[in-house]
Amino acid sequence: MMHCILEIESLGKTYKDVPALQDIQLSIAAGDIAAVIGKNGAGKTTLFKCVTGQVFPTSGTITLYGKKDPAGVRQQRRRIGAMIEEPAFFPDFTARQNLEYFRQQRGIAGKEAIVQALRDVNLLDTGKKKFKAFSLGMKQRLGLALALMSHPNLLILDEPTNGLDPEGKAEIRELLRTLNEEKKVTILISSHVLSELQSVATRYIFMDRGRIVEQLTAEELLHKTQRAVELVVDNSGKAATVLEQHFPDIPYRILPDNRIRLSGGTDKTEQLNRALYSHGVGVRSIAATGEDLEAYYLGLLGGEKHA
Repeated sequence: MMHCILEIESLGKTYKDVPALQDIQLSIAAGDIAAVIGKNGAGKTTLFKCVTGQVFPTSGTITLYGKKDPAGVRQQRRRIGAMIEEPAFFPDFTARQNLEYFRQQRGIAGKEAIVQALRDVNLLDTGKKKFKAFSLGMKQRLGLALALMSHPNLLILDEPTNGLDPEGKAEIRELLRTLNEEKKVTILISSHVLSELQSVATRYIFMDRGRIVEQLTAEELLHKTQRAVELVVDNSGKAATVLEQHFPDIPYRILPDNRIRLSGGTDKTEQLNRALYSHGVGVRSIAATGEDLEAYYLGLLGGEKHA
């Protein structure tokens, strides 16, 4: 079992009496690619900023590489590379000039770190092109290069594929795999494009309204999403009442067109069919099916009203 490098206990953050984070409990092990999933306002960025020291939590503790005291945590943060929101690059500098500025500012030894970081994100050949002329995707890649320049042990990325075309997104995913598998970099990542995380993540942290609502491994998610039942009925509201009365332990959500998806219950399709029929609900079809990551997350939040 890999050792824990980041442990968060009872973490909270409040802005003007409005809670942004509430009672966060989280452990990240060395070697994880941990995907933090949540809508805008779920607390993902605030959580990342607390870990990197950009925001001070209102309550709770952060233990980083075994250090819990403030001085120790500050020292261990040198092992973090982060891209949280858009870095403040100089608009009239080239990619190399921007990275050289930050290299000197952060005391990173060796200019070869710039070349390697630009090569990793496919920006080595931008020449004299200034940052202000970069596309959104190029700006994202330069932000990632900045995060990689210090050869981090822990990489924290907030929406790293934002603005990239499909080819660019595939390149970033491959880079993350390489960093994780070959250089043993632990990665904490968020994204709104949930399906993109399924091909790289080893763990999932689902957030909503400042809280973690579920944590599970990729294997556990696969197991759960492969065990779903989809119903098509003549009255979804009436069917929901039957489900709540007779199958209270099976989460479900109501979809358009009188469809209902149950997260579980593949071994109870006969009982489901019988219970619905006996209560006057017409079942047009019932079948075991799978869910993708986004469908599962929406199920955690309670259905289509959260789509």
